[in-house]
Amino acid sequence: KSVREKDRPDFFVVGEYWKSDYETIADYLEETDFSLDLFDVSLHYNFHTASQQGSAYDLRELFTDTLVSKNPTHSVTFVDNHDSQPGQSLESFVDAWFKPLAYSFILLRAEGFPCLFYGDYYGIQGENPIEGQADNYLDALLYLRCNHAYGPQNDYFDHANCVGWTREGDAQHPYGMAVLMSNGDEGEKLMHVGSQYAGTTFADYTGNREEKITIDEEGNATFLVNGGSVSVWVQDGITPEEAFHEKDE
Repeated sequence: KSVREKDRPDFFVVGEYWKSDYETIADYLEETDFSLDLFDVSLHYNFHTASQQGSAYDLRELFTDTLVSKNPTHSVTFVDNHDSQPGQSLESFVDAWFKPLAYSFILLRAEGFPCLFYGDYYGIQGENPIEGQADNYLDALLYLRCNHAYGPQNDYFDHANCVGWTREGDAQHPYGMAVLMSNGDEGEKLMHVGSQYAGTTFADYTGNREEKITIDEEGNATFLVNGGSVSVWVQDGITPEEAFHEKDE
């Protein structure tokens, strides 16, 4: 409060209050006058459970009892941290196969303030070494967040094992995307990306699918995803420079 009153009214503060039930978190935020944000521990545990249960987990439950679903402007979302990694006091490390899905969830959606774990990006050394995933998928997801995760969001959480959402883009970032993930078999879903994309071709930026998909005149298309995987579809051939700048009138 003192820092903000002096010369930093927008000073960002995040707290680590390791509780996974929303009512306790809500009480904490109220007691601190909503002056700080909190790590979304419930979401982390949902990711961990989902990675452990595989196709038996209902992906529609990822939101259950999470701060990001109930108070997103105070939620700092994360997949893992230094305490949840193997061998540490709060060990609950998300299985490797589910990490791309979890990071897509926190990086490519509108809600929450995502936090990238150093160990996931650069790797972990010591008794429980883990290889960094920068080149495997994290750099691609970070690129997508910076260039395509803007505008209205349309959710398709209508199946236990295959869920997705689209971002339609905005004036400054006019090229949106469609995200589809599965924790079971190969899947597909009809989703709306916006009529402004009618007739254009979309490709999977992750490279997990090789097909090209054409958007219909109403701005819809049936997008595809491999089993136990995630695909992020963007307009084919768009460069970073184009994605960052407003279209010509």
